[in-house]
Amino acid sequence: MDRYKTKGLPAYLVLDTSYSMSTFEQLLNATLLHIYDTLFVSPQTSEFIHLSVISFNTQAHVVTPMTDIEDLQSLPTVVCAGATNFVPMFELVRGQIDSDVRALSDAGVEVLRPVVFLLTDGAPTDKPAGAWQEGLKLLHDRSWKPYPNIISYGFGSAGEQVLSRISTVAAYLAEGDAAATGAALSEALASLLNSLVASAKARQLQVPEEVKGYKSIPLEHVN
Repeated sequence: MDRYKTKGLPAYLVLDTSYSMSTFEQLLNATLLHIYDTLFVSPQTSEFIHLSVISFNTQAHVVTPMTDIEDLQSLPTVVCAGATNFVPMFELVRGQIDSDVRALSDAGVEVLRPVVFLLTDGAPTDKPAGAWQEGLKLLHDRSWKPYPNIISYGFGSAGEQVLSRISTVAAYLAEGDAAATGAALSEALASLLNSLVASAKARQLQVPEEVKGYKSIPLEHVN
């Protein structure tokens, strides 16, 4: 007899909340509210998508742990300040995936490969230079059973090479005049939300084919 009651997709919204993002702080929080509102009014989506929000600047923080949306005591908010250190984020994401996958499996959920949606407007500030690439191995480790699919959105000062190195499924870089504005962030978050809703309908990860105002970047690593 199948021990699983349902399928589930662990999804991690990983937000760069460094000082350079402070202009977009209000927009970020408003969009987080919209994402959770969408999940709340769509049981089909929230039953399949197990969402966690992680922010990173000088350190990394769990903004909202992976929990039943109906059990949330308060809506998530982020504050933008500090540097853009990627290594603490890689470490936190790996730890959260380990504990979340175990908890979901224990609850009778057939866990699909986790997906990480990374939104950033800057380059890594980890010291020494290149330390972030060593830290990235934590998420690219193929000997680790629940290694995630990674989709990234870059805007502002985000670099194509960094996005290409981190991402394993898709990477998008904002183009033109909107690259340094809230419009780029809004389009990225809309794309992410559409992907979650489409994934819930298909019962498997659906990757955005294109994102308005962004170009697709070739990847160094492909899952």
